[in-house]
Amino acid sequence: MSGHKIPIKRKDLNGSSTSSNSSISESGGGADLASLFECPVCFDYVLPPILQCQMGHLVCSSCRSKLTCCPTCRGSLGNIRNLAMEKVASNVKFPCKHSNNGCAASLVYTEKVDHEEVCEFRPYQCPCPGASCKWQGSLDSVMPHLIMHHKSITTLQGEDIVFLATDINLPG
Repeated sequence: MSGHKIPIKRKDLNGSSTSSNSSISESGGGADLASLFECPVCFDYVLPPILQCQMGHLVCSSCRSKLTCCPTCRGSLGNIRNLAMEKVASNVKFPCKHSNNGCAASLVYTEKVDHEEVCEFRPYQCPCPGASCKWQGSLDSVMPHLIMHHKSITTLQGEDIVFLATDINLPG
């Protein structure tokens, strides 16, 4: 990592902003900061807009829509924005959700979702047309899957795979 520093600003007793020499290094504290954004339900990251319960606990937006109370304190979820955490989130780099599959990308939250949709380490669906195959796997596993499980409707032509229209059950 780059060792990028995030300056810390404080208000003095008069209410005026002062810049501090203290800072948080991404290489030292970035991963620790990202862990503060972990959803207690699914362990994905809570990203802006960040809403909190009345006690200040966070939960990600996809889990939040399925909950009736805070999973941490059982209090009311409410619609309280946590602007401080949103500001911190804009300075934190989050790991790609496919890091367990080998992706080393570390991204600001505004780039995270777009990257994960096209990440080469994301799971791929079976590309077999018309089949009701539920297989998912890595890009490197697609060809072996097709050869092993769809041999009757696939044929190789050089580096391309061709789907034969004879044994496919198409709707209609």
